[in-house]
Amino acid sequence: MGKKHQGRQEKNYTQGQIISEFGLSKSFIRKHFPPPKMMRGRQGSVYPLWTEKQVKKVLNSPAMERFNQKREAEAAEQRREQEIRELLESYSPDYYISQARKLSRYFILHVGPTNSGKTFAAVEDLKKNTPGTYLGPLRLLALEMADKINDAGIPCSMITGEESIIADQAQVVSSTIELCDFSTHFKTAVIDEAQLIGDPDRGAAWLKALCMVDADVVHVCMAPEAAGYIVDLITSFGAEYAIQDHKRLAPLTYAGVCRGIRDIRPGDALICFSRKSVLSTAAQLERKGFRTSVIYGALPPQARRNEVRKYMAGESNVVVATDAIGLGISLPIARIIFAETSKFDGKRTRQLNVAEVKQIAGRAGRYGLNEYGEVLNFGDHSFVGSYLNAQSRTVKGCCIAFPRQALQTDFPLERLLHIWQNLKRSKLFIREDMQDALILLSTVKRMVRKNNRELIFDLITCPVDTSSPELVGYWTQCASAIIKGREIPEPYFGLGSLQACELQYRAWDIHHQLLRRIGREEDCGEEREEICRMIARYMAQNKDQYIRRCRRCGKVLEIGYAFGLCEHCFSIDS
Repeated sequence: MGKKHQGRQEKNYTQGQIISEFGLSKSFIRKHFPPPKMMRGRQGSVYPLWTEKQVKKVLNSPAMERFNQKREAEAAEQRREQEIRELLESYSPDYYISQARKLSRYFILHVGPTNSGKTFAAVEDLKKNTPGTYLGPLRLLALEMADKINDAGIPCSMITGEESIIADQAQVVSSTIELCDFSTHFKTAVIDEAQLIGDPDRGAAWLKALCMVDADVVHVCMAPEAAGYIVDLITSFGAEYAIQDHKRLAPLTYAGVCRGIRDIRPGDALICFSRKSVLSTAAQLERKGFRTSVIYGALPPQARRNEVRKYMAGESNVVVATDAIGLGISLPIARIIFAETSKFDGKRTRQLNVAEVKQIAGRAGRYGLNEYGEVLNFGDHSFVGSYLNAQSRTVKGCCIAFPRQALQTDFPLERLLHIWQNLKRSKLFIREDMQDALILLSTVKRMVRKNNRELIFDLITCPVDTSSPELVGYWTQCASAIIKGREIPEPYFGLGSLQACELQYRAWDIHHQLLRRIGREEDCGEEREEICRMIARYMAQNKDQYIRRCRRCGKVLEIGYAFGLCEHCFSIDS
């Protein structure tokens, strides 16, 4: 009898074995594998099995080839993303520190609270040692310094993102810090409000100025909470420095709760945190016979200057303002009264922090104008008083800008920005927030081509209030026109209301800044002046239309009242 032939027994595969051995997914198996044999296990369970022949047939199919191609593409994409991540993580303050080591400078650090004479002392030295530059956080402050320097008989130009006023034979340039001139050597530079070095939106400009402004002497004015970090930064690039401590010149005290309009006096400044609240509060004060000046962020700089002028000239006797008053606007204010103590910071509504309360409160009691300053608050916001003597959070790091060098790679711009936004946080620094740039990019990304990525970057980093659909829409039209090589449209919001005027002005600002970014300068001074004249008319009119009222019964809501329903209507709902 012949020997029976023993053939190799065909192997069977479970779903788990197919996944682990060949790296396939459950969805791929469901879609591309034939129906399995259903086998019964020892304990009565049923599970699918595929034969080796069935598995090999699928592994050699076009579907498997497409799957492998997709898997390889995903792996390549992951490697590429890791390359982008490593590239962006390589940028740190070290680059700026290396640039700072190339310069020979002496730093004078002016450390003190508001109204302590820090900026005054620095600017006095600037006047004596020209050519020089003043670098501040606000257009209004840059203009104020330019006026003071020109009044001293020293020709001074003023340059901001919105406007340029060039003086003949200028010896000093006063500008917002983002427009620091790094190509000119100065005898003296003044960097104001340097505690903002850690701000995620603008702090990178202070880091760059501290490290790269070319001057023999650099005066740095800051709140005490930033001193330690800035000393460490200057030490890291080997420069010599001296510290001048400044004490507040006019005493500041907490004077308790303001009980309402009956407690308001001429010389007071009431602080609110929205345009609506500012205008409503001003309207209620004017009903009681006060003459008001209003200051808030959406108001054009020229209109804000006009409101400041009115107060200084005695044409108004009470100021109603947002925290726009907090940085360097010098007014003879006797008392700061917090009508509100929470603000929307672009992401959420939150309570003021210690540094913000102290910065705003410090506007009361200007030295030489008032012997002392007082701080009050409406309602039960008693933390205002405790914050005046509390320790502000120490500045522990700087902000670094998104690196333009990354644009030289072939990585997609949108991917670069998204990964930058999501990099792991560093304990030593924060990264510039590019969320607004991503929002703007999303509106024009269909037109983005590799050969114009630097142009696109310049356009999407134009300052635009991305919370305003109207302004984002106008920016999109302008940016699209630039990308296509066409003339950009003029603003179209009109002058039919105060809000329309504000939009029109901010749209002209976008128009001007976008043209500047493509190397064109166009004077729209006449249009801006017309808008500001209209705003002045609206400001002079009866403001009753802005008064906040209960949305149910129409009752006037008191200054500082935080809700949209009056107490009576709220109690009915409850």
